[in-house]
Amino acid sequence: MAIQWIRIDDRLIHGQVASSWLRHIGAEQIICVSDAAASNPVQAQVLKMAAPGYIVHLFGVDKFIRVYQKNPIKKSTFVILGSTADLLKLKEGGVDVQNVNYGGMRERSDRTIRYDHDLCFTPEEDEALKTLIEQGVKIDYQMAAYDAPTPLMDYIKQVKKGE
Repeated sequence: MAIQWIRIDDRLIHGQVASSWLRHIGAEQIICVSDAAASNPVQAQVLKMAAPGYIVHLFGVDKFIRVYQKNPIKKSTFVILGSTADLLKLKEGGVDVQNVNYGGMRERSDRTIRYDHDLCFTPEEDEALKTLIEQGVKIDYQMAAYDAPTPLMDYIKQVKKGE
């Protein structure tokens, strides 16, 4: 499988991804999967320039599923999404999703479920997370490449216990 790493981070490609995650993983290209970014020409252009030296592709969720089904990924690839709901759609669309690295989901008005300052979900995202875990997807929480990964649900339990 050419997909080496799948990360959920609502910032998509940002400094930490471009400077440390890509070196840590050794991927040749990045595929961003985001309906909002794919439909925004300015954001699309910024994302394509955010990781100098890397090929960056940007797809909406449904388009990526169609492309993935017809064209096997051959290059080592870092896939980044902005939501667990989008990840669930990819998995249901036939994309091989077994391990996921979870970065952060910051607070927004529609993210009413808050586990931590950078771990907030819409009800749809929270349900998608639970479904993915029930389906056996291994999801680790790891903000930076040099941090030790922690199973996401263990992290959520730790945060809840500290309240």
